[in-house]
Amino acid sequence: MDYDPIINGGLAFAAVLALMALNIPIGISMLVVGFIGFAFISGFDPAILVLGFAPYEAVSKYSLSVMPLFVLMGNLANSANLSRNLYDAAYAVVGHYKGGLAMSTVGACGGFGMICGSSIATAATMAQMAGPEMKRHGYSEALISGSIASGGTLGIIIPPSVMLVIYAYLTEQSVQELFFAALIPGAIAVVLYMITIRIFLYFYPSHGGHGKKMPINERLAAIWKVIPIFFIFVVIMAGLYLGFFTATESAAVGVILVIILIFLKGDLTIKMLTDATWSTIRTVGSLYLIVVGASMFNFLITVTQMPFTVVDFIDSLALTPLGIILVICAIYIVLGTLMDSLAMLFLTIPVFYPVIVDAGIDPVWFGIFAVIVVELGLVSPPVGMNLFVIKGVMQSTPLKTIWFGTVPFLFADMIRVALIIIFPAICLYLPSLMN
Repeated sequence: MDYDPIINGGLAFAAVLALMALNIPIGISMLVVGFIGFAFISGFDPAILVLGFAPYEAVSKYSLSVMPLFVLMGNLANSANLSRNLYDAAYAVVGHYKGGLAMSTVGACGGFGMICGSSIATAATMAQMAGPEMKRHGYSEALISGSIASGGTLGIIIPPSVMLVIYAYLTEQSVQELFFAALIPGAIAVVLYMITIRIFLYFYPSHGGHGKKMPINERLAAIWKVIPIFFIFVVIMAGLYLGFFTATESAAVGVILVIILIFLKGDLTIKMLTDATWSTIRTVGSLYLIVVGASMFNFLITVTQMPFTVVDFIDSLALTPLGIILVICAIYIVLGTLMDSLAMLFLTIPVFYPVIVDAGIDPVWFGIFAVIVVELGLVSPPVGMNLFVIKGVMQSTPLKTIWFGTVPFLFADMIRVALIIIFPAICLYLPSLMN
């Protein structure tokens, strides 16, 4: 059967978006469109054959086995309210400055990202904990929502990151290298967000205040409480760097260390373990459904030969690697206003990855770039996922106010994207030390 790759591939993407607009889960949308499209092009019997082996092949890959353990580690930390200790420590350091509570929130988000790996979980946790505290100190709803929504995105860039694990799965890259590549960009994000808060309050001083300066002994006590959390992070990253264990084994080590920490705090209960386990099962189940759907959809995209056609088309434009990156960046920013981060990653990486490989762009660098740009989607109006998380917690806050609060942080993210494009070593230096 004759067909045009771009038309068929475009129709497939449009069909998935249409089903998502009808509130059908992304995994089911990709599965249905992938099966029907593949059957239309290759025949019903081959489609049944692919449907039989593709889901098992997708979820049985070793690279995905790290995901449930990292999700469990984050859920345990969330259940034990370790985020409170992180927030208190950040407040002790910068809370007494103008905008200090907002900066404390960003710092706590970065710290929580080291043991969580989920943007939504980070944003939801901080919204419930930091939101009321900031409001009590006279911060505007715009700055509260903007700092929490943007700080929440740190959960998917600071290792361990579920999003980086998924990228590694889709492109068969090293999880270890991606984790180390994300460290410096993650730290830069924290710094840029804090600078953004100070600049925002310089122009709009009425939007924020400051807390009381704590005595030195209280500050040291607050910082001491988070030392074990940083210790867990260091053990995981050092073990990966020195080759003591693989990414999956590091996740298991992380879970054990978090359980030990909770036990030593005296907070470990059977109910906590049960709740964290069931929450992990629900989260990982939904992620695996997306993986299954994506595997079927990728067969359709491959048989349409759309990725190869896109590669040939971009080659015909004679774009430089920088030009290709800027085009991909523009596409991601537009998609970020329409769909969530996981959908963007699963739908676009199979198409974009051959393009960047053909252009000679480093796949590890591109993974960090893609996740950072996906972060923009999480806080981009009108449908950024973190914006709705904030809205769910701060129900009386109008969406327009939340959108306004995120705009300054979007500029900060654009600066970070520009920095890693101009200086690729920001992402590639630490991974190079592993070779």
